[in-house]
Amino acid sequence: MEEPISGSFFPLRRGAKGTMKYAGGSWGTHSIVVKLMIAFVLVILPLYGISIMITYYSSTQMQTEVERAHESKLHFYYNHLDFELERMSGLVNEFSFDETMSTLSTRATIMSRYDVTSSLNDIHNKLNQIMVTSPYISDVIYYVPSLHKRVSAVDGIRNVDDEEWKKLLVTMGNLNGELSYSDHNLYFLKSNPYNMNYEEPPNFILGIRLSDEELKQQLQQLSETGGSDITLSFGEKQQVVISSSNQAASVQQLESKLPESQGSLQVTRFKSDLYLHYSLYDPDHSFLLTSSIAEDELEAPLQQYKLWLWILTLMSIVIIIIFTFSIYRSIHKPLSALVKGFRMAEQGQPDTYIPHSRRDEFGYLYSRFNHMIERLHILIEENFVARIRTSEAELKHLQSQIQPHFLYNSLFSIKQMAEVENVELIQEFTDYLGQYFRYMSRDSHSEVTLGEEVDHALVYAAIQKIRFGSRIQLDVEEMNADFRAIPVPRVIMQPIVENVFEHALSKRSRGGVFKLSYKSDHGNLSIRIEDDGDELTDEILNNLHLAFQKSVQRHENEEITGLINVHQRLRIKFGTDYGLGARRSDLGGLCITLNVPWRGES
Repeated sequence: MEEPISGSFFPLRRGAKGTMKYAGGSWGTHSIVVKLMIAFVLVILPLYGISIMITYYSSTQMQTEVERAHESKLHFYYNHLDFELERMSGLVNEFSFDETMSTLSTRATIMSRYDVTSSLNDIHNKLNQIMVTSPYISDVIYYVPSLHKRVSAVDGIRNVDDEEWKKLLVTMGNLNGELSYSDHNLYFLKSNPYNMNYEEPPNFILGIRLSDEELKQQLQQLSETGGSDITLSFGEKQQVVISSSNQAASVQQLESKLPESQGSLQVTRFKSDLYLHYSLYDPDHSFLLTSSIAEDELEAPLQQYKLWLWILTLMSIVIIIIFTFSIYRSIHKPLSALVKGFRMAEQGQPDTYIPHSRRDEFGYLYSRFNHMIERLHILIEENFVARIRTSEAELKHLQSQIQPHFLYNSLFSIKQMAEVENVELIQEFTDYLGQYFRYMSRDSHSEVTLGEEVDHALVYAAIQKIRFGSRIQLDVEEMNADFRAIPVPRVIMQPIVENVFEHALSKRSRGGVFKLSYKSDHGNLSIRIEDDGDELTDEILNNLHLAFQKSVQRHENEEITGLINVHQRLRIKFGTDYGLGARRSDLGGLCITLNVPWRGES
């Protein structure tokens, strides 16, 4: 087995022993180890997925069957109750047109006492006939307000005061349907004639009182067959609740969850706390039939399926852990050592060695890696010298560049001055131009003093001042004599000054300002070149910052000129702490800061 890899590095030589410690690495989706793990999971996943599908399909089928059973039970009782209520409603409407009942109030004034009594007994018999038609009828009553009489199938005939029938009449239709609720009883009521003014006595009031006990008994018998609680509630807000147990409160809590529009034969499902509710709503008689079953009882048959699913899940996890550990020992660990070695080489640390005693494919890869590092070390040494020489040649070429448009503009300016016969200005201009080209064409030295470089830049600025005339002003601070002897690369100031005139001042019709100043701090000298250009945007400034930061990362075929060239040459000369900086000037334009050391060694 290979030795653990430590963080120590030793000079590269054959047979050298050293160790490297693997600090971990980020394995992306392209890693062999990850691909192997994905492949294994893809093999296990279909089997596991099929098991889950079978389990959930079976559980879903069972739950669906249970729900269908509850729905069938609800539909059965709903149809039964709806039939009974329709029949009772029909009886009330039918007997309200009975000749004896409908005419007694008007005929009583011309009838003898015997005839009135005979008619009341006849009505009592008819009420008994109505009562025996349905087990849900507890009593049938008939009021004759004009005679102050009340006929009941249970209580017989007796006298009543007006308060009794008024109290019953005022509740007629208070459940928003044919049913009424009065004194804790449900009624089918019919008055003749119908009048909204309850103070006026009608000819008669006919009513069927429903049996709460019979309704509750039927609900209890229905709930015993399915292990659920059945609740029957009347009214749009479920004011009257009859339940097979004490679940009425939970059904009332479902009032806010009921949909606004409900079909008469559509089962609606709700979940409340630990119960599932299935309900049917009858808009004609305004009643809600609800079956409630505990979730634990509903899911009891599914527990066995869930147990087998958990066993299968644990077995799959154990298999994956064993396979993962095997992959880690046989592939991941040795591969990590090799990847770590390559990362060290990428970071510029080629002097490393991977010790090993393996005789498999990784042993061959380790030996080839060590051999490659040896060859790489030799090639780096050979290439380093060639690159230095190439860089020096490139810098000399860049230093000697003269932009043609400057020469053309200068000759054009001389032509204009000659046309107006301004001999003195021609003499001054050509003197500056001669100094400029004499300095640029002198290539015997790659290094000059800062004083010579600033003088050359000011000659360039003077030439531009003559060209632009009163459109620009030069604000130049006198240089401290201690700064003039600082050695710097040639042609580092003129490109910065040229950038000011080309991109800022050349577009100004008047009021252009060029400013040159110096600031020393802790052995560093900052030369600030500023302008008052009005076209500098934050985007341009950010791009310039980014270019200075990435200047050392350019590729072989990229062209470097201008400010980037100056920045690179200063970093090569003085180090990464020096070079160019950019910010917005107090004048409003661009401020380029050239930083060089002025005390100590370069």
